[in-house]
Amino acid sequence: MSASVAAALMIVATVVGCSDDPAAVGDAPAAAVDVNAPPAEVTWRPYQGVEVPFSSVDGPAADTSSAAPTGYSATPQGAVLAAIQGQARLALAPDTAWATVTRELVAPGDGRDAFAIARSAASITDAADPATTAAFTGFRVSSYDESRAVVDVATTMPGGQLTAVPVTVLRSTGDWKIALPAPTGAEDDPTAPAATDPIPLPSMDGFTAFSAP
Repeated sequence: MSASVAAALMIVATVVGCSDDPAAVGDAPAAAVDVNAPPAEVTWRPYQGVEVPFSSVDGPAADTSSAAPTGYSATPQGAVLAAIQGQARLALAPDTAWATVTRELVAPGDGRDAFAIARSAASITDAADPATTAAFTGFRVSSYDESRAVVDVATTMPGGQLTAVPVTVLRSTGDWKIALPAPTGAEDDPTAPAATDPIPLPSMDGFTAFSAP
């Protein structure tokens, strides 16, 4: 199993400039994108032992009671929610739901195919124990445009250890979907850190706090 697939299983702005074009005079300026603002009107609900966020503004808006809710706003906040929800559900979906979660929440590609193969060889039947499971703590949007975002998702272990995992999401068929990295080749070092491995954080500096109450 490649390091990138194993990592997935384990936890599995815009600057508006002035224009010299006379035709642009009087046009309403585009709103600046705030990548640091948290999603609005959020409630947290349990999924398989972990609290995950739902926003009445930024999503998910469809199938919210299912294992694979969808419908995220085309904003950085929608991307953040899709990253957190998708990461949790890929890591925790039980055997009866993982195929649906993978199909609905992950963008097509070699990464999704490799994850499905690896996940089919594993088994999850019970919810995670909150006493031993990381909780979502915050985020940092390190890259964003209308078609792609990279969200560093911060979590805190029960012992207080902070880590962050980079999650890439793509705007596909009108929604944000997780882009899992393609597996590394056989010639690569299987012990080398994968792009999706958790990174220890000394503090939350540069991150937006975002956690269940």
